[in-house]
Amino acid sequence: MKKTIIFLLAALMLIVAGCSSDKSSANEVSAKGSSSTYPEKPLELVVPFSPGGSTDVFARAVAKELPAFLPNKQQVAVINKPGAGTTLGLTEVAKSKPDGYTIGFTTSSGLDIQPAYGKTSYKPENFEPIIKTYELNSAIVVKEDSPLNTYEDWLTYVKENPGKFTYGTSGGTGSGGHIAMEDLSKELDVDTKHVPFEGVADVMNAVMSGQIEGGQMRPDTDVGGDLKPLLFTTDSKGVTDYYKDTPNTTELGLHARSEYYAGFIAPEGTSEEIVTILHDAIKEVMDLPQIQELMEKQNLVVSYGNPEEFTTTIENAVERNTVVMKDLGLIK
Repeated sequence: MKKTIIFLLAALMLIVAGCSSDKSSANEVSAKGSSSTYPEKPLELVVPFSPGGSTDVFARAVAKELPAFLPNKQQVAVINKPGAGTTLGLTEVAKSKPDGYTIGFTTSSGLDIQPAYGKTSYKPENFEPIIKTYELNSAIVVKEDSPLNTYEDWLTYVKENPGKFTYGTSGGTGSGGHIAMEDLSKELDVDTKHVPFEGVADVMNAVMSGQIEGGQMRPDTDVGGDLKPLLFTTDSKGVTDYYKDTPNTTELGLHARSEYYAGFIAPEGTSEEIVTILHDAIKEVMDLPQIQELMEKQNLVVSYGNPEEFTTTIENAVERNTVVMKDLGLIK
């Protein structure tokens, strides 16, 4: 009996020692700052746009739902930092510590166009793509009551009236819309006149007032608006088949095309483990019914891409835009 008690006490001591060892190991891992404990504090999500636009609305909706899918249920604060064609906000992300606590949500031009001008302190490779979320459609649009009703009408008009068709784009000279339109004009060997504006609302007002004849932007007749599309320069035509009879450049066999995507990014050097945690959580949020409903309401076409696919999207866009910008003389 005495031997049995001694044996049981020895076994108990071994178990206690093992537990203490496991606890010490766990504490050592935590002390080393392992990303297995990430996130341990709230995150900041930098949005390089003013509050209220579709990009900001989507980012805020994701930020609201994200804590439920993050380890430790940490909150996510949205920080709006607009200006300089999204480059102010992206600069903030690029210079942040790559620890996963400052990430960004942005559209394409700040990644694949603006750095080509050599005026940004960052390059596309200074970010770790997390997840691509959606694409936007864009087209040559005119007023609903314009006599131009089809792409063929427009092409005939611009060929017969060189330099007369004026179109506006948001973001100024060298913006994505400007590049897409000039590339198309060059391919078709037609002469159109670009009029730069700061924002989408400015372009819309200029078209509606007759200041310019058209714009390179998203049409809105599908939601009761007054801007009808003649030709989409993006493969996407929107979340519904409302514009299925309006062609895009790809369907016409034209080389000119544009791509406007959006997604989440982290500073260069952010660990693969943290990127994976963020990717998986955001993907869960994107699949929520309320987020799907919001995207349809905002006319945001779901276009998912994992980190590798998102990286490829950015690299391909940079290569394509650089070639076009050189051909147009926008960069050397």
